This record gives sequence, structure tokens and C-alpha cells, in this order.
Amino acid sequence: MSLLQIKNLSVQFDTPQGILKAVDDVSFELDKGETLGLVGESGCGKTVTSLSILRLIPSPPGRITQGSILFDGKDLLKLPEKEMRKIRGSEIAMIFQEPMTALNPVFTIGNQIMETIRTHRKVTQAQARDQAEELLKVVGIPEPKRRLKSYPHELSGGMRQRAMIAIALSCNPKILIADEPTTALDVTIQAQILELLQKLQEEFHMSILLITHDLGIVAERVRDVAIMYAGKIVEQTSTKRLFENPLHPYTRGLLGSIPQFDPARSQKRLKNIPGVVPDLRMPPPGCLFSDRCFMKVSHCEQEIPPLEEKEAGHGVRCFEV
Repeated sequence: MSLLQIKNLSVQFDTPQGILKAVDDVSFELDKGETLGLVGESGCGKTVTSLSILRLIPSPPGRITQGSILFDGKDLLKLPEKEMRKIRGSEIAMIFQEPMTALNPVFTIGNQIMETIRTHRKVTQAQARDQAEELLKVVGIPEPKRRLKSYPHELSGGMRQRAMIAIALSCNPKILIADEPTTALDVTIQAQILELLQKLQEEFHMSILLITHDLGIVAERVRDVAIMYAGKIVEQTSTKRLFENPLHPYTRGLLGSIPQFDPARSQKRLKNIPGVVPDLRMPPPGCLFSDRCFMKVSHCEQEIPPLEEKEAGHGVRCFEV
């Protein structure tokens, strides 16, 4: 059953050079207790999409121009701000991309967790402190009582990320948005954070929207995946089907750039996607990927392809598939 339904979402930003369409007609669903991977290179609109769910788009210069975001049957875009404040952090929580900038440097980790708890729950200061200590223990931070008094700069990158997860989990949300949760972490810590999220999802029965640029991360941890390019979803299906039969040329390019641990292929050069992402303030006519596409034909540069179901449960935005 769908807990979150995003339908035809579009977000624009006013810039000195013109209007930038950061998210353009995006639709997807997130089921209860499941994980959806939102994948694409930097600047494709993943983070803007996630901030739109919480209505955190700075206005001006940004604005949501169309679409609906249904959470438990309620359209978040139509709720008054007072109602949204009750949902943010309580029912929908977010792990932001860079914990060092997301955490307040002048307050202790304990204060920041306790503030979230007391904002949404009627508890005493002592009860909030006990809950904060328990949360630090749950996310695997050693000596949680002592770490409550630590400031963000006194923690390692991995521990700061765990503290961010503790804040996000403090009110037992129904949906956790994880925006590049392993950015700037070494491979060992990345694996620990991803395993922690999976364990906590099972324990708290959460739905997770996992935002990443790395298809390798979603390979074993995500049931369904949506590939974004230049503000649009270009392919959407199950993770298993995506890896077995990628259809969109952009998806094929992403998969071709992943190193293969196969001795027979170890001498082959990694593939690259030629060209650059188009300037979304002055987008070209037609398919936004056409300048970089090895499959393009003449009408690709004249008309934008719709997102169509080419196979059962496999949507692709491409004329030539």
C-alpha cells in the first residue's frame, strides 16, 4: 500500500539568467515499509524533490508550480504551515546530505536530539535526555551518555552521520528521507551506515526514500528504483529488473561506469557518458539527453518522450526503446 504518492511534481527557481526547472513532472510512489532509490548524478533534481516533500524549498527564489504530494491520503502542498510543522521531523524525517552543516555547531548533540523530541512529544527535560541517550545507543555510538555532551566538531564523520540518524529517528517517523547518507564517508563506514539504516527500518517499520548517485548502493538494499536526469524521471522499475535489463541509454551509461569485479573484464576501460548535462535555464527542445545519446534519431531533438510502460512495471522515457 502506498504511503507516499508524488504526482506530476514540478519545481522552478528564478535566476538572473531565467527560470530554472529543477524538477519537471515527477511522479512516483513509496509503499509502507519499503525502500525506494532515487538515483542520478549531481544536479538532476533529487534533493529538490525530497525538500519539496517537506515543503522546505526556499521561496523566493523557488516555488512548486504543479503537482500533488499525498501522504497518508493528505496533500502536503495544501496543508497550512502549522500542520506541516507537526509532520516535519515527526511523521516524515530527513537525514541531510552533509551532517557537519546540518548540525548546529554551537549546541551539543544531546541538545539537538532533545529539542526535536520536545518539539513533537509532551515529555520532561529528563525524559527527553533519557530518550536521546537511548537513541545514541540504538545507532551505535559508544558511551552515549558522554556523547550527549559532545559538539558536532568533536565527532568523526561517521559518528556525526549516526547522530543525524538519531535525530531523524527521535519521533519514530513513518518515512525517512536519506539524502546521500554516505557522502564523504570511507567505504567501511558507508557499509556500516547502510546496514544500520536497514536494521532500523526493520525495527521501526519505516519507509525509506534513499537518494544517491551510486547505483552500487541501491543494488542490494532497495526494492524499487527511479532514475532521474535533468529534473525528469527517465526510468522506473524494480531494482532486479533494472540491473538485468536496463532500457534507457542514460541508465546503461550509469551501469557501464561501475567497476566490475570480474577477471575476464578487468582489462576493459570503464565506459563514460559523453557531453554534459544541459543548462536547465535554457533547455534544448526535445529529449534532454539527446545530445549525449548513442541511440538518438532526428525526432529525439524535436519532441520530449513521455514516460511509458515498455514492459509490465518498467517505465522508460525514450522513443527508441
